[in-house]
Amino acid sequence: MRSLFLPKFKGIIERYSLGINFFLTLIATLVGVLLAISITNYEDKKKEKKDVIKLLSSSISSVETCHEYTKILIEYFEELPDENVSKADFYAKNPPPYPAYLDTLLMQNIVSKNLSGAALSDLNELLINLKRSRDNNATLYLKVLEQTLNLLKLEISFQKEIIDETQLSKKMNEINTLLIRGESSQSLERRLNSMPASDPI
Repeated sequence: MRSLFLPKFKGIIERYSLGINFFLTLIATLVGVLLAISITNYEDKKKEKKDVIKLLSSSISSVETCHEYTKILIEYFEELPDENVSKADFYAKNPPPYPAYLDTLLMQNIVSKNLSGAALSDLNELLINLKRSRDNNATLYLKVLEQTLNLLKLEISFQKEIIDETQLSKKMNEINTLLIRGESSQSLERRLNSMPASDPI
């Protein structure tokens, strides 16, 4: 078979063949290692996303429980006659439940690392508002719980790549606007579901 190398390089190739083969083997090994690391990182990232979704789902359950109980408390309070003496300190004796799981959620490194920037910022703000309104205004507290609930649901859609970060921010703004108008959680969900999944370019 005819040599692929020019005659004048043949001697050099033969003389350094061991070193050249070692160098090529080293490159092949390095590429293989980098590829393996890349695949491992991808799998780790994928697993982290699944874990974050599970944590967000647990948070939703916690907030929903608090929301339902608070709603019952408010309804009971409103049915009490104005002259009822227990009405004055009703919420002091029967405070609405607080979703403490949210504090645990935000303290976890996997969450702070993978949550969208917009959701992370808003969730921290919502926690402050929940703690402030819980002791002072049960109706406002209920609205903040609704806002938190819808934000968590949107973040799950983002983590599942159903919506992108731009759409997430847009829908979060929609939540804030509708809550200011006093619309219910069910109305918010209907409106958000009716919004297009993607915006035309």
